[in-house]
Amino acid sequence: MRLSDIPAPSLFEGMNNLRHDYDVCYSYDKEWGLYGLHCHDFYELYIHYGGAKFYCIDNDVYPLQQDQLIVIPPFCMHGLFGDATPRNYERGFIYMMPATLRSFGGGSIDLEQFLTKYHQNRQRTFQLSHEDALTCKRLLQDTAHHLHTTSPLMRYENHVRVAAFLSIVCNTMHRTEAIEETVVVNEVIHDILSYINENFTLPLKLEGLARQFNVSVSFLSHEFVKCTGRSVYDYILHCRVMQAKSLINSACPLNEVAYRCGFNDYSSFLRTFTRMAGMSPSAYRKLKTNLISGQ
Repeated sequence: MRLSDIPAPSLFEGMNNLRHDYDVCYSYDKEWGLYGLHCHDFYELYIHYGGAKFYCIDNDVYPLQQDQLIVIPPFCMHGLFGDATPRNYERGFIYMMPATLRSFGGGSIDLEQFLTKYHQNRQRTFQLSHEDALTCKRLLQDTAHHLHTTSPLMRYENHVRVAAFLSIVCNTMHRTEAIEETVVVNEVIHDILSYINENFTLPLKLEGLARQFNVSVSFLSHEFVKCTGRSVYDYILHCRVMQAKSLINSACPLNEVAYRCGFNDYSSFLRTFTRMAGMSPSAYRKLKTNLISGQ
């Protein structure tokens, strides 16, 4: 069989298409505005090369070092944290759907299970050797350059590069101790963030949070945006949509999903979910069902 005869679905493809297997990015910015804490329904394997100071995953904030690897599973709120605008911010990452990650194991290892094991032990950050970090950078740059190619040969070479990247990541995690040091950048915001993460399905209000934590509404509004890149209200909605995506993957009826995620009625859930996810809850469920079944 010639490579040109291989049907498209037999090779992994980049995101922004009907399959959404993986995405790859390498980027360097002289100045970078705080993007905001966010979440998604795929794994992110992120390498920090320099420029930023702190990274938040759920309730934990980690100081960033050069060549630091961070493994982020689906449905975790994460992102840069703090009030400083990063300069000379250099990073690279791979997004990968759980089913794609499992497939990259080639039948020899369940890579999703491998990563999940570390996350369950709250081991999220690891230190790459400088040599491995540079190799990963080249792999990311080359893969990103050919990410949406239609050439079967180039798509196969991308597959090889992504597999090499995953091999470096897994070997680093296996042979090195996780970096478990966490910091508190802003104690009040840290406490409020932790409270929201545990109670976002409740009818939380800005005024009530300010009163509960003995701060002014203006202080809370300003400091929360400064640290997380999002307003309190927007962050709560992101948490609810994150939870909704997780529940939609189960057989839970959509009306019940809305209720369990803290929405007062289905119409408000539909509007919010569609705005943030780019599709309706029913379309999202259909997409996930098709991805799981390999269609």
